Amino acid sequence: MDADDGTRFAPVISGRRRLFSCHRATLSGRHIPNSLQAVDECVAARVPRLEIDVRFLADDAMLVFHDGRLDHETTGTGKVDALDRPAAAALRCRQDERVRLCFLEDVVDRMRGSNTVLQVDLKLMRPITRARVRTLQAALEPVRSHVLVGSQAHWNLRHLPGLPLALDPTLQWHSNRGRHDNLLPRTLGLHGLWDDSPLATNPRASSTEYIESRVEDINGLLPAAVEWMVDIATIEHIAALGVELGELLGRRGVSLAAWTLRGAEPDPAGLLARLYCSGVHTVITDVPLAAADAATALASSSRL
Repeated sequence: MDADDGTRFAPVISGRRRLFSCHRATLSGRHIPNSLQAVDECVAARVPRLEIDVRFLADDAMLVFHDGRLDHETTGTGKVDALDRPAAAALRCRQDERVRLCFLEDVVDRMRGSNTVLQVDLKLMRPITRARVRTLQAALEPVRSHVLVGSQAHWNLRHLPGLPLALDPTLQWHSNRGRHDNLLPRTLGLHGLWDDSPLATNPRASSTEYIESRVEDINGLLPAAVEWMVDIATIEHIAALGVELGELLGRRGVSLAAWTLRGAEPDPAGLLARLYCSGVHTVITDVPLAAADAATALASSSRL
């Protein structure tokens, strides 16, 4: 890829700059997700933003890893958070045993001097300790000017003052009719979103009143958030109710990111058109090259 290929991933659509974020640092798909090789490829291509998953280990080391268990993707078994750093460093990726797992500090070292935004998806759900706050902040200090820390656990993000924060509101509401019953929230509201708030089952609230009120409620959980990361199905469901989620958030100075655009999407340009009409600024994707091509086609079409 050419050195200036990064501009492909920040297209101007309908007069607005949009971004693609490389999910799990995946660009071409030639490298294992969340690996240093994948990060290196993204940085070399000057992508505007890449995302990695971070989990704390038993000794407070920060492993770049998505799942809560090791069995599927590594040569190890058991829970990730039961490991310490030496044990994690000894593991290999099952897909290619030449590739080791990496740590947050490794990724930060690779991104020094880069303008690529590092999006950290913090997987920790238990309350974060002061020691872990200090460890995370120290690790991110070299890229502090271009980092974004996101999580579903707003209670942990509150303890990270001075860092740009992104809230994933899945635990508050989402659209997923085919989901398992043991997930939160537990109530399917009258407007089709899973949501345990009293307003979700209040027949006197219109769709617009409900959505606007819940945006205000959820925003209050983390007023410092500069971005919401919302799954695509929920954004589209809210749009079908006649509400542009991105516009509502924009009034509060909050940007909207959509996750996750995948390779199985039959009409990526059509999906992007709908997301952009909903006010989405950033699309998190496993297939950024195909997504960028779809955005280029969209920019020259009449679909917006």
